[in-house]
Amino acid sequence: MTALKPMFVVGGLYSLANGVAWIMRDSAAALGRAGAPVDVYAADCWGRGAPSIGQVFEPPSRWMSAKGLWMGGLSWSPALKPIMREAVAGHDVVHNHSLWMLPNSYSSRMARRAGKPVVITAHGALEPWALAHAKWKKRLVETLFQRKELLAADCLHTNSRAEMEGIRQYGITAPVAVIPNGVDLDVLDQPAERSLLEAAHPELTDKRLVLFMARLHVKKGLEHLLQAWSRLASEFPDWHLVVAGPDNGFEASARTIVAEAAVGERVTFTGNLQGEMARAARRAADVFTLPSFSEGFSMAVLEAMAARCPVMITPGCNFPEVESAGAGAIIRPDIEATTEGLGRLMALSDDERQRMGRCGRQLIEQRFTWDIVAQQTLQLYRWLIRGGSAPDFVIT
Repeated sequence: MTALKPMFVVGGLYSLANGVAWIMRDSAAALGRAGAPVDVYAADCWGRGAPSIGQVFEPPSRWMSAKGLWMGGLSWSPALKPIMREAVAGHDVVHNHSLWMLPNSYSSRMARRAGKPVVITAHGALEPWALAHAKWKKRLVETLFQRKELLAADCLHTNSRAEMEGIRQYGITAPVAVIPNGVDLDVLDQPAERSLLEAAHPELTDKRLVLFMARLHVKKGLEHLLQAWSRLASEFPDWHLVVAGPDNGFEASARTIVAEAAVGERVTFTGNLQGEMARAARRAADVFTLPSFSEGFSMAVLEAMAARCPVMITPGCNFPEVESAGAGAIIRPDIEATTEGLGRLMALSDDERQRMGRCGRQLIEQRFTWDIVAQQTLQLYRWLIRGGSAPDFVIT
């Protein structure tokens, strides 16, 4: 069977805390292992004062970029156009990994002219909460090019049926492939000792830990998590809340909430954790929580479950399997529900929480590894190129 040549396109990648960057990297790596190495094209605009992070892609994946202007997130890069125009002809499918950015518009138009199928991964961008954020800017971009590109796509890709519903509400009738994200268990299972975390943060020694690991952004639900923690802290004196992640506009507010609730001794802000330190935090955690308003499909939740940690999430995380598999709890993104749900998990015995953690790990092993995802993605590409019956994960 002839090897496929996928072309990934993203407007730009500038932060190691950006989940899209790691999703693209790991998806591309898995496709490479499956015999379909990926070329990634992007604008290099020094977005928001930070250099691009194309170095996260390793062979056989290739990062191809050209200079441009950030322009408030549009990633305008005329220099990228001729590079991509030539590249489209040599690839079998164009797979866009961002919305609202010009490079994806370039690639969509070029692919249509060349007769190549276009897949768009929404990464949660069409969820109602996400659409309401920076609404005026998105309306403008939608009018200029984005709605046209979405309607013309051969297939949209989401990570969950809930996310697919947002796409249908947006008015898109194209086929939707529901393929989840995955994890690389070989990487996540590498050694990492709790002592590493405790050496950096001695106040965590001998404590049971609730771990929040995500960028500190208003949509992640950190405000109601901290309010809930202020109610629970006195009831669970041997527990400590770890807030791990880079500031994305909410850290000052979060610290104010902690100070006003006088629970500063029971909350640790670690900043962004990566590699061995991130693995140590996940393994040390007794409960992982992401009480988010909106997610595409959270890598942090998958990684916590892979580390055998019970999880507490919200419907906005689009992961109903957590409850059906017995791997944790799903609660509303508000103070009352977060207080009740988190308190319930903390009150369980160690054995009960460990049983939940094992259920989560089993679910990941069976359905959510990158190699499984890569095979589904290749099946999607072959269908778009060759036709025939749609794969069972494609909703037409």
